[in-house]
Amino acid sequence: MKRLKNLLAAIVWAGAATCSANDFVPLDRAAATAIADPASHARPTIVALWSSECVHCKKNLKLFAEMAKVHPRLQLITVAVEPADEGLAAPLDRVGVTGKRFAYGDESPEALAYALDGKWRGELPRTLLFDGRGGKVALSGVVSEAAVRDSLGLVARQ
Repeated sequence: MKRLKNLLAAIVWAGAATCSANDFVPLDRAAATAIADPASHARPTIVALWSSECVHCKKNLKLFAEMAKVHPRLQLITVAVEPADEGLAAPLDRVGVTGKRFAYGDESPEALAYALDGKWRGELPRTLLFDGRGGKVALSGVVSEAAVRDSLGLVARQ
């Protein structure tokens, strides 16, 4: 079972890697489960759940983009909690967000949300932080750089 889970995660990541920066991979429950699994992240990783209508999400995304530039090992994954459409990439591009981009696919939004985080009640922004050693922290709302660094085990850069 664990081998199947790891294979599924590898397929999800490989599919995401073949897309251009503006493309979004449609998220299904299997991919959402893989993204939310701490075993899928061998290095510090931020999974940012966001919406194009969420002002506070854009604050977090800007912070995460800046942190990814300072910490080269940091992986940033974004999940738009809405279907991909024309212009969805613009808010990410505007603040310099790079990395894998997912958007809700055809499955039930509630099922996708539950697969990402069973304790999540839909509030945005929602951030999943993986330290790369099996640790996971989920935060809602605007986050501070210090809180993110602490959860990921990153050292502040001078």
